[in-house]
Amino acid sequence: MSKDSINSLSEAISKLESMSQTKTEKVREHIEKDYEEIKSALEDMRPYFDELKNKVESEAKATKKQVEAKVKESPWLTIGIVGLIAFLLGLFLGRKDK
Repeated sequence: MSKDSINSLSEAISKLESMSQTKTEKVREHIEKDYEEIKSALEDMRPYFDELKNKVESEAKATKKQVEAKVKESPWLTIGIVGLIAFLLGLFLGRKDK
């Protein structure tokens, strides 16, 4: 190999390295910008998430109280319904279709 081809090869490699570093830096800047925008949007939505969480918790507690009251009113009916559901689940899940 001649000195000129070695120099041109070194120059080409240097250019490729600098171009890849430039592209990497640009991609990193875009990612950091997008990350900050997403983080900001999530922070803005936090009160809505907290409100939704509180609403779901209160509805779950109310439903739990209703279910407990119904079970106390008629425990045998509850046992029968749970048994029927368990039987049907066992029947469908235990099937062996060939």
